[in-house]
Formats: sequence, structure tokens, C-alpha cells
Amino acid sequence: MRDPSPKPSSTVALFNLALRLSPLLEAGEATRVTLEACAGLAGADAGLLLADELPPAAYGVPMPDPAEVAAIAATPAVRATSQLIGVGALPPGVVPLPGPAPIAAAIPGAQGPQGVLLLARAGSRRFERSARTELTTALPLVGQTLERARRFARLHRADYLRDGVVARLAHDIRSPLVATHAAIEVAQRLLRDREVPPAVFEALQAGLRSVQTAVELCDDMLEVARLQQGFRIVPQPVSVAELISEICQVLQPIALQRGIVLTNQGAYPALQVAGDERLLQRMLTNLVSNGLRFAPAGGFVAVEGVPGDEPGTILLRVSDNGPGIPPAAREQIFLPFVQGGGEAQRGVGLGLALCREVVEAHRGRIWVTERPGGGCVFVVRLPAAGGATGDEGHR
Repeated sequence: MRDPSPKPSSTVALFNLALRLSPLLEAGEATRVTLEACAGLAGADAGLLLADELPPAAYGVPMPDPAEVAAIAATPAVRATSQLIGVGALPPGVVPLPGPAPIAAAIPGAQGPQGVLLLARAGSRRFERSARTELTTALPLVGQTLERARRFARLHRADYLRDGVVARLAHDIRSPLVATHAAIEVAQRLLRDREVPPAVFEALQAGLRSVQTAVELCDDMLEVARLQQGFRIVPQPVSVAELISEICQVLQPIALQRGIVLTNQGAYPALQVAGDERLLQRMLTNLVSNGLRFAPAGGFVAVEGVPGDEPGTILLRVSDNGPGIPPAAREQIFLPFVQGGGEAQRGVGLGLALCREVVEAHRGRIWVTERPGGGCVFVVRLPAAGGATGDEGHR
């Protein structure tokens, strides 16, 4: 008895295939889903997908080990058939797939074939000409999907290598910087009771500040690398009021030196965040330092902690009346080595990247909005300790 349900037209089937393949980026998922989609398009019961620089995929059969994959790809019949245009038949038993008549198709790429797609049907069923035609029509789309996944994989490998090199360099550079910092401090102490021109002390102090800035940059690079490699925090209750108070006390001298009013707008005494206190201090220090860097002389930076806009969360807000951040740049500024604009721009753009890594390690979220009247507001949403938001007594 014939199936009364209508079969989708080739155009519809190809459109559905494009919808399924278009979002694929990750290499393993791209090969697996592409193989499953092609098997469904051709009505296959089993298949293998072998593509350059991408993990192999298996459908309806066990995944071959690497040696078996290499042997299948090197089989003369597979190599010959995969170079043809369209879909060709393979001799029985040439590949570890069921049925008497498996088929092979070259997956097109920008520089020629980039892999091979192998499909089979169980039992004595053979592939109709219409199935082969539809598969041939779909191959350019398959090739585009795999090339996109390959580019994505290469980009991530480059990022991983770059991040590893940066972390190693930061580690190696930090040690001599710390030694230089200590040497300058010793020189200051030795010269303190001697008649030395004030310019000498000013030069030593400037050198000390520069070395300290470089040490902090190395610390940021190492921290970002550690968090990107999947470091997991052990959350402990941290008082939001004490956290804000400590950071404001440490940075108040810098604010006074730059003629900026640094305001601690406080937090409910019972407000606590579940997190790593040291990382939270680094994150909030970077946010407040960023505000002090961009706020004008005579301007202000304000810090506050409030109950969150979602149950079981708290919000930290750092606002300033600096030049603000254009909407188009409000996501990019949290990427490593990306800076905001403005006259005060300096550094290498790691401070906000570290903030994002710390927040995400706490399963939180960070974003920036425009401040009414000018400037910007950095907002951090974090989980409250024990789910308590500290506003129970203030309703």
C-alpha cells in the first residue's frame, strides 16, 4: 500500500536542509548533523562523513577508529568515486556499511574536493535516481557548511594558541617586573636620608607606578587565561556593602588626585553575593578604575549594590559622567584587547574582558547602558548568597 502522505518537492527539501545546516559552526556538530540531514534527504539507513581537518561522523553504524577512517578514505574505490561529479556507486563490501549498493559523493570545496559522503540502505534496497539527484543538488550546501565549520575551528585554534602564548609571556615577564619593583623600593629607602634632588625621587616614584601598572597587566592576562580555561569558583557569601567599601577606600586617593568624586552609594547591610571574594574584588576594582579613567576632572564615579531585577540575584552598578560608549561598541568592549573610545583611552583592553570572565564564572551577566544626562552605567547581575536578596526588610 502506498504512503498517502505527499513527499516534499526537491525545492522544499533543499530549503529545509539549508535551514538545518545554516546555524552549524562547531566542527563535531557540523559533521554529525550534516550527515544525518543528508541521510534523511536520500532515505539512507547508514552513512559516514569524512572531511579534511574535521572529525568524522557516523550514522546508523559504529564510529570507526582513526586508523579505520584513514583506511576507508584511502580505499581506491572511495578515492576514485569521490572525485566524480555527482553521486557514484561503490562495490559491495568496500566500506563498513550495510546493503549491497552503497554510494559515495565528493564534497566540493573552494580548492577541490574536501571530503567524501558515504551512504547506504539496509537489505536489498537501492538508491533511486531521484535520491541521487537530490543529494547531488545538496552537495554545494554541504560543502559550504563544512568549510564554515573548518574556518570556525581554525579561528578557535588560533585563539587558543594566542591565549596560551600570551599567558606564558605574562608569566615570564611578571617575575622580572616584580624584581624591578622591589629594587626601586630599595633605592628609595637607601636615598631617603640623603641629600638628593627632588627630581630623583619623582623619577623613582614614576618608575614604581609604571612597573606596578605592568605587573597588574600581567596579572590580568594570567587571570583571563585561567578563567577561559574553565576555572571553577567555590562560592562563599560575600558582603556587598563591605566589598564596595573596600574598593572605594583603595581607589579614593586616585580619584582625589584626578579631581573626581568617588561616591560609595552603599548597599543593604544584609545583601550578600555568592562568589569568590578575591575575583569579585578584581572585577569591581577594574570597573571603578575604568570609570575613573574616563570621567572628566570635576566629574564623578558612583558605586552601589541593590537587590536584583530577577529573583535570587543582586545588582552592582558603577556609573560615571564620562564620554559614554556608543551602542554599537557596548558588546565589543568586553572582548580581550578591545578598547573604548574617548580622549582617556589607554591600556590594552583587558580590564573589561577580565570583568566579563569573572562575572560569567559566577554564572552572572554584565552589560553597559547609557546614563541619563551623559556617561554610562556598568551593571553586573550576580547570584545572591542563599538566594536572599537582602531587601526582605525593606518592602
